[in-house]
Amino acid sequence: MIWILLIAAFAGCSLAEEETIDYYKVFEEIDPDLILDNDRILQTYLKCFYGEGPCNTHAQLAKESIPDVLATVCGRCSDKQKGIFKYSLNKFVPAHPKDWERILSIYDPTGEAWPKVKAFMES
Repeated sequence: MIWILLIAAFAGCSLAEEETIDYYKVFEEIDPDLILDNDRILQTYLKCFYGEGPCNTHAQLAKESIPDVLATVCGRCSDKQKGIFKYSLNKFVPAHPKDWERILSIYDPTGEAWPKVKAFMES
């Protein structure tokens, strides 16, 4: 939802309307703390996001959603998903600033999304 953290969060947004129902259900049932508080699991997700390791189903869905979630600041997310996204960001970013910078370098290389995401985190 970090992302599953951000995953839970990110994953909440899908590009195709038909995909959103199952997609949303899967991620709304995930506890972002399960990932964020377990370094082994978190590192597995991060390696997936970085393209350095295999992706489980949840990590792959989250990875695919990261660009859109960042660009729209979870604009296609439900209120519940926005809450998960915000919670996950506020927990992950301060605890893992280098990983966050790396995610941004991959998924927000122009730096356009970060100021909006930061404002969202602080709101």
